[in-house]
Amino acid sequence: MKLNRSTYDEMMQVSPNIANAMLGDGTVSLGLSHGSLFSGIGGFELGAEWAGIPTKWNCDINEWNRQLLKYRFENTKQYEDIRQLRNPEKVNIISGGFPCQDISGANTKAKGIKGHRSGLWGEMYRIVGEVRPGYIIIENSPNLTIRGFERVLCDLSEIGYDAEWQCLSATTFGFRHRRERIYVIAYPNAHGVFSDRMGNAFIDVERYKNSEEWSKIRSEFRVDTKEMVFRQHEWGSEGQNIIAEPLLCGVGDGIPERMDRLKGLGNAIVPFVGFYLFQCIKNHIKLRSQLVNGTDGSAFA
Repeated sequence: MKLNRSTYDEMMQVSPNIANAMLGDGTVSLGLSHGSLFSGIGGFELGAEWAGIPTKWNCDINEWNRQLLKYRFENTKQYEDIRQLRNPEKVNIISGGFPCQDISGANTKAKGIKGHRSGLWGEMYRIVGEVRPGYIIIENSPNLTIRGFERVLCDLSEIGYDAEWQCLSATTFGFRHRRERIYVIAYPNAHGVFSDRMGNAFIDVERYKNSEEWSKIRSEFRVDTKEMVFRQHEWGSEGQNIIAEPLLCGVGDGIPERMDRLKGLGNAIVPFVGFYLFQCIKNHIKLRSQLVNGTDGSAFA
């Protein structure tokens, strides 16, 4: 699976990050790296970790989320406001689920991607243009398809990226809740270096169901989520260990900082889906390498 120099040079013109990930010692490199925008409580970070991909930096404006992220991913550089973020460290993959409040079907007065919050897509687009990653993962409400998806696709096309997308639900991966989202995997348009023979970037989800590896990841997920979101740790506000009574009505439920935690969970992606998407990217890199070199080896996932 050796890459020839002419192919590498062509790829460098499109996306230096993905070219370097593929060249390395002449084979597909596992030395990928990840940067996370709109990070929330770290669903994409956790999925990347399971896939063997370190997260170099993340960005979230919510203080409680940042405290949790710092506790769980202490070696990851942290940014606060995407609007102030400029030229972060180069990474191979950028993920981000930009705000969906102006896109979601629950908002009857939604302004779509032009809204104040969902309009932050423009900031993600700007950072993608600065970093030029080999791959981009985008997550949002399925309503994006009727409230601004054409803007996302046009923006990506303008800076040389192709995109594939798919709606995935938590139930697809064996969970007992729906949580349907649209996921986009975008990668550089290589101007003829690669052909349509690659097919879909998304791996068949059925391959993951009931496998031993998948079961192992699922058990790790239960432990990680419990420790990240429900156990009392050193991170959090000074009053975290105080069981507070609600100010307006109801009774204390014994969960410190319950509203922050429930909000974090409500906005989070299912980390399994993140893991699956990173595996899709690793498989896509392998397929690219095989095509440019004319090899017939099996893709991995």
